[in-house]
Amino acid sequence: MKSKILHPLFIFPKKPAWVLVLGFLICAQAYSTESLSIRPQETPDACNTDFPQIRVTVHGIEPHGVLNVELYDDPDHFLFKKGRKRKVRAPAEEGSQQVCINLEQPGTYAVAAYHDLDGNRKLKRQWNLLPSEPFGLSNNPERHVGFPKFSDSAFTATGLGADIVINLKQP
Repeated sequence: MKSKILHPLFIFPKKPAWVLVLGFLICAQAYSTESLSIRPQETPDACNTDFPQIRVTVHGIEPHGVLNVELYDDPDHFLFKKGRKRKVRAPAEEGSQQVCINLEQPGTYAVAAYHDLDGNRKLKRQWNLLPSEPFGLSNNPERHVGFPKFSDSAFTATGLGADIVINLKQP
């Protein structure tokens, strides 16, 4: 006697298709919520003009994904994780958004911001290593071939910090 092997989809032949679709949608929503998670140490500080902080206003944001703002103080490691003093992430709001970072001391800093459209915590890059997601730097320097320099984006933060405006550039 020959045993009959059933395909997994035919084990429960009377299960409505909507049950499978609903299960898929629940899993997809759980995945997307997890990918947009913001760790406690990445939340922006409350904005206060009476406190030494960098107040960054970012223009050109779309209403989905996550806004990333990174503070650098080391010219030799600008735009590298090793040189990053602080990284903050906030759910993206359409148009303009302000993010604040408390400062330990006055000094020379540079800020990089990018809109993580898919919330995967990584800046997507093109084949030539240029960003493929909206990206901007303090002082809004012109794009040139190669990596930007710290000196092009550097600014001085005084005892009360600094107000910075970044216009995100589309890839």
